[in-house]
Amino acid sequence: MNQPIHTFSPHADDGSVLLAQVSDPHLFADQDNAFLGVNPHASLSAVIGELQQTDGVDAVLATGDLSQDHSDEAYHLFARMMGKLPAPTFVLPGNHDSPHLMNAILTGPKVKCGRRLVIGDWQILMLDSTVVGKPSGHVSVDERTWLVQMLKSHSDMNTLVALHHHPVGTGCTWLDHHCLDNGHELLALLSRYHNVKAVIWGHVHQEMDQKYQHLRLLAVPSTSIQFLPNSHNFVLDSAQPGYRLLRLYPDGSIDTVVKRLSCGQFTPDGGATGY
Repeated sequence: MNQPIHTFSPHADDGSVLLAQVSDPHLFADQDNAFLGVNPHASLSAVIGELQQTDGVDAVLATGDLSQDHSDEAYHLFARMMGKLPAPTFVLPGNHDSPHLMNAILTGPKVKCGRRLVIGDWQILMLDSTVVGKPSGHVSVDERTWLVQMLKSHSDMNTLVALHHHPVGTGCTWLDHHCLDNGHELLALLSRYHNVKAVIWGHVHQEMDQKYQHLRLLAVPSTSIQFLPNSHNFVLDSAQPGYRLLRLYPDGSIDTVVKRLSCGQFTPDGGATGY
């Protein structure tokens, strides 16, 4: 991931940054395809509809698993859909994605692969935690080297780190087999830099809000299906698709809230045992 740095000013008069995080839409080329009982095109469209009513969003972060069928058209579809938002969308890959296709297709002015964003007093560092052929993740030596370079070179900037895989356990036995395999190492590294304020991720299809030393650890619901928290085996949750809003203040503090669709129209396949 060698994308350029993207720098822009926040909308808010107080210098705070408003980010929206979406994750794991699992789109198909065929917009009518269902994903374990939920149409991912319809659910992402509904989330986009809510974000269109949210004023002042500076950027949208999409934290992986954009496509379920690894097709060119799924990525083109994602770009067309997210391009309806006034704010730019920056993406990173998940284990269901094709990073090569993402980098080739998501190159437009509104939707593009992200690496380092600078907005006001904040930098957002976006990592690739994918491992070819595996659902679990790993932050490579090259990624960690780049991360340290960015943290040391910009030690005066508040920092948010984004990736796809979860660096801490979820309480779901089956899901934690597919975690970031060097998550503790990553968090130990990040905890040495007090300008790093939070780590956010997707992958787990559920809300999480934890602490590791001074770091805020945040997971976001999927815009498609949800995983039932604290389950030993694969079980889908009836909770509605969602997204996260993060308000990042110049003093390094963060306010955040998870929003879920209130329509109640997205009902997953309760008998599903995996995918």
